[in-house]
Amino acid sequence: MPTLDLSRHIAAGCLVIQKAETQGKYPSQIWLPSELSLERSRWYHLGPFSIMNDKQNVGGISSEDITEESAQNKTNHILFLDSDIQNQLLAPSGCLAQYAVLLRRGWVHMSFAISLNNPEQGVFRVYMLPDDIDNRRIPRSDSSLRKARLNLLGQLDFSRATWEGEVSGTRYPDSVNFDPEESRKNGEHLSLLHMFNNIPSPNPTPEEIPDLDAREAAYRIMDGGIFGLMTTLYTYQRRSAAMMLQREVQQEQVIDPRLVKVVDQLGNPYYYDAVTGTGLKAPRYYDRPCGGILAEEMGAGKTLICLALILATRHIPSKVPDCLWTDRLIVRRRIGTLLDMAAACLTRNSVPWRNVFGALDPDGIEYPNCVEAIRRNKAWYELPPADRRRTSRQPSSLPSPRKIYLSHTSLVIVPPNLIQQWKQEISKHTFGLKIIILDNSRKHELPPVEELIEYDIVLFSSTRFERMCENIDFDVISGHVLNHPIASIRFKRCIVDEGHKLGNSTPKRKSNIHLLVDHLQIEAKWIVTGTPSKGLFGVREGVTSQASNGSTEYLQTSPDLERDDLKRIGSMATLYLQMRPWANLPTEAGDTPADWSAYVMQPRHSPRSNGRANCLKSTLHSLIIRHQLSEIGELFPTVDEKIVVLDGSYQDRLALNLFAMMIIFNSVQSQRTDQDYFFHPRQRKALIELVSNLRQASFFGGSFFSSEEIQKAVETAEEFLKEGKAPISAEDEVLLRDAIQLGKLALRNDIKRCANLFREVPLYVQNFPWNAGKEWSLNLKDGDLVCTDSRIILALQKFLHPLAESSNALQILFKTGKLAARGLEERQKWIKDQTSKASPNGHNKDQNMTLAGNTPVGQDSNSPMRRRSVILVKEGAEGQGTPLEVPEAEIASVLATTQLVSTASAKLSYLIDQIAKHQEHEQIIVFYENDNVAYYLAGVLEIVSQPSISLHGTH
Repeated sequence: MPTLDLSRHIAAGCLVIQKAETQGKYPSQIWLPSELSLERSRWYHLGPFSIMNDKQNVGGISSEDITEESAQNKTNHILFLDSDIQNQLLAPSGCLAQYAVLLRRGWVHMSFAISLNNPEQGVFRVYMLPDDIDNRRIPRSDSSLRKARLNLLGQLDFSRATWEGEVSGTRYPDSVNFDPEESRKNGEHLSLLHMFNNIPSPNPTPEEIPDLDAREAAYRIMDGGIFGLMTTLYTYQRRSAAMMLQREVQQEQVIDPRLVKVVDQLGNPYYYDAVTGTGLKAPRYYDRPCGGILAEEMGAGKTLICLALILATRHIPSKVPDCLWTDRLIVRRRIGTLLDMAAACLTRNSVPWRNVFGALDPDGIEYPNCVEAIRRNKAWYELPPADRRRTSRQPSSLPSPRKIYLSHTSLVIVPPNLIQQWKQEISKHTFGLKIIILDNSRKHELPPVEELIEYDIVLFSSTRFERMCENIDFDVISGHVLNHPIASIRFKRCIVDEGHKLGNSTPKRKSNIHLLVDHLQIEAKWIVTGTPSKGLFGVREGVTSQASNGSTEYLQTSPDLERDDLKRIGSMATLYLQMRPWANLPTEAGDTPADWSAYVMQPRHSPRSNGRANCLKSTLHSLIIRHQLSEIGELFPTVDEKIVVLDGSYQDRLALNLFAMMIIFNSVQSQRTDQDYFFHPRQRKALIELVSNLRQASFFGGSFFSSEEIQKAVETAEEFLKEGKAPISAEDEVLLRDAIQLGKLALRNDIKRCANLFREVPLYVQNFPWNAGKEWSLNLKDGDLVCTDSRIILALQKFLHPLAESSNALQILFKTGKLAARGLEERQKWIKDQTSKASPNGHNKDQNMTLAGNTPVGQDSNSPMRRRSVILVKEGAEGQGTPLEVPEAEIASVLATTQLVSTASAKLSYLIDQIAKHQEHEQIIVFYENDNVAYYLAGVLEIVSQPSISLHGTH
């Protein structure tokens, strides 16, 4: 008898049928208790199916797959279902109609038997042909068949008992054996924050680096012998820098994170993708990305780690990509000297020469003739033009290949406020680095390619780098950069500091950094950030106490926050780091694009997500380099937490009460039921904005609610009481009348009016020179305390600075009226500036004003403000930060007693007092949640010129 060879197939699972549900779908012969019925405990196979013609390019289980049974294997002979029965099963009205094409084309094979424990049930065993087996004869690219196979797998019972013919009452729908304890062990119930905090600390293995020069550089990093580094690195910093180098040069392969290793019904292992239904006999591998995310804790020295990496490898030039390498001979116009030919061979093969000839090593020797020859024979390769889509029948000239120069240069992109920090870190920790700084000042223009590749670091501010995208010519068809210096260099690496902002991009809305970096030639890409996303702050997150059932419960974070965090990490991995398989393109043959949201996000994040924790964990481990806090925590000073409770200033209390007033107006007039009620389900967006604005107002709320908004809300409430059309309780009437009185009080408040007019926190100055503060005030009033703001004071400082040492000159300035005239001029300038930004009604034009009582949510009038660059020092002649100050002994006496004594915000006053108290001996970091906080604080710090303060947003 013949036997069937199914060794290539995956014994997947079973389809179970019930006799009671088979009317018209299953052949009656299956159930007839006669000699025509099927034999119990015997399996009957479907097929063999004839091989279809080559034009249809399909196949199936045919006579070629059936071999004669050996004498020793007679007990394993196979039986086929009667052809009439098979035809009924596969007919359009049959139970297997939707899987008929899968069977006939050989994607799956099936066998049938009556259940051993219930003759009223039947079982189909399903064998799946793996996607990496027999693809030439049976291609697996048909999308409709892939969809049908996925549907079939979704209907299977994967229990072993059912496979043996004993059907239980419970169906096991997952091909991965589900064990709650094993699932917990694999981290299925862990939060993203817990996974992030428990990423294994870097453990570099320099001995495994195949490139000898890179291996030696890694050993130097680990041993602390980096030439040009003046600072001794901590052990963890060495490990991180060495791990970064190893990721750059060692093309390590990692298993496709979409695949889960499982065992089929016969105990044979295979690899399964539950999203597409793909099964593979052997795993699929991808190269780990050259680069990743350096996510060490804040204060752990990430900038120093990057500088150590740059120093250790600045003698190793970039290499020609493998796909573009060619052995073609270079044809010279004339015969070159032996020196030139040797230099060209050296540069073309990316041989490190700068530590031998360039004195980048303590034992290096200067060979000026050799160095000159090497620089004369710069290494380059040709980048072929992208394939052009034919737009007409007319022949068109093909664009010429671009010449790309090899370099040892690192491209570093940082936020504008960190340019100064990088300059200081480079000066403090290194020597000998050749850098060019391209910041917003445009002090340096971008040099030509030949000069640019001589730099070790090209330091860009992110804003200048983004603006450069606007001035670059792109090929309208291929999208490639045309004729620009940075597009003609193969950079050693690109480092984006505070690069978590790249996570805000999407494939359809890329940032300018993405658009430009996509068209540059870069060997390795890095993102440097202590917080890859909002919810990942490196906070300790351990396990809670034991649950009531004895199991271990892990702390959970908000699914919505985790979803947003994962989207950002996915954006960084896909768009910037181009990590496969997440960056696969639909046009790539033999592979499919991997949907990040489907594979990585967990079911708790989205209904369409089918991700598993092991996929997320393996992806994080491949991306992120960081030490666990437990390993480096002892290196940081202890944190003494102190909660300070402040009594709000009068303006603080007034602002918070205005929010309460608006809520009362809205609640009473909407009867707390209508759709125009703040707390109605349909007003969720307005309520969220109201709460957000209320939180912002706790720092300073004077700019919330314009006089026009308050006046309109008060008049509406008075009209409501007067008309009396809607009955309200006595308690609500008292609330409404009290709220009306508060609104009238706010309308009479002079400081509140000034805060709205100038959109600033009012400041109070004592002992103003000659008591001439009226013209420099917000409210045009004299007094011992002058009410003004930071911009007016800064303008006054700039105006008086040239005369700060001369009492006579200052006296003349006052007597001639020039001081008063300048004050009025500056005051009018700021009023005009702010008025031009406000809408005619004094509130946001997009704000919905249909809520009951004409009650707005409290749009902060400072939201459209012009951002103040948080640079707390003036630029000196050499471009270095130097405070603008005059020795106190030389300041004219009329100015020496002038003091900034307070602000209208209790929190701002407290912060300034504490900074003034500790700034001389401490490095201070101020964290904030809202940009306006940084704006207000930076304004006052610019007045007092505190150079040791760093402002950081937690978003």
